[in-house]
Amino acid sequence: MDEITEGAIGLLRRDGRASFSDLARRLGTTRANVTRRIGPMLDDGSLRVIAAVHPRLLGLDVLAHFMVRAEGDTQELARQIAKIDSTVFISEITGPMQLVVELHVTTLTELQNDLRAVRAMPGVMEVAVMLYERMLRSFFLGEEPTLFAPALDEVDLQIMELLQVDGRLGYAEMSEQVGLSISGCRTRVTRLLDAGVMRIGAVLLREQADAEGLAFGFGIGLDGDDEAALELLLAEPTLEFCARGVGRYDMVATITFHSLAEFTDLLARLRATPGVRQVDQWMHARIHQERYQNSLHRIRAARDAEADRAL
Repeated sequence: MDEITEGAIGLLRRDGRASFSDLARRLGTTRANVTRRIGPMLDDGSLRVIAAVHPRLLGLDVLAHFMVRAEGDTQELARQIAKIDSTVFISEITGPMQLVVELHVTTLTELQNDLRAVRAMPGVMEVAVMLYERMLRSFFLGEEPTLFAPALDEVDLQIMELLQVDGRLGYAEMSEQVGLSISGCRTRVTRLLDAGVMRIGAVLLREQADAEGLAFGFGIGLDGDDEAALELLLAEPTLEFCARGVGRYDMVATITFHSLAEFTDLLARLRATPGVRQVDQWMHARIHQERYQNSLHRIRAARDAEADRAL
């Protein structure tokens, strides 16, 4: 992957609806250069641009991180775990644990049920749990939304559903499908994005470890303030994910590196950071699931319940 391709994907992750002309301007190149690289990736599905609805809107208030130690066929185990509705991310990793799993659920009771289900699966020897207290960096999870279910009408939900499938859907086609003017659709999308209801970004198909570099996870234990560790992590341009949590680790992060030298340099600096007591690390060797689309039935139910109470 060359510098222009990498830069364009990075920009699309933050703004999935950015035009090729805008990408070219920001990268200091021509529109043709961007089109030649990104167009085929969008056409063949190796790069997708989609909308992700904030979990709070869906009633998914509990976000959890499992690390699974298992014996036997890890790929089959990953397929079985993927059948649990709440799983949004499953990765086969290197090190003493074999899988990382992320789940979004409505309650701690639901999480407990899913944890028991994973522990009961053949080959599972241990499941270590961390609850996310706060997301600090994520492609699709931003600040808390300022609009909630009662403020969203059916047209809003239809637009959200369309953009979950194709985040770059044109306003003309959107207009035809939802029965609203082009300018009305543009206004609705802007409102939903500005309110944090959803984010639109690019997802690169990456089933193998080297799809876009080496993706490493870090589990960090702290014995002091997290300010210095956060400053170091958030300054990394290829930081994909960072969260504070309660449980196995105080903080987890995922960073992509172009070489092992870059990884070892960051690891050494992180271990030497004031307040850091422990750093575990693992490489994401195979991504089995990376899901951002969700049914909006909970939003419809919450909106309808609010309307009933108003009667």
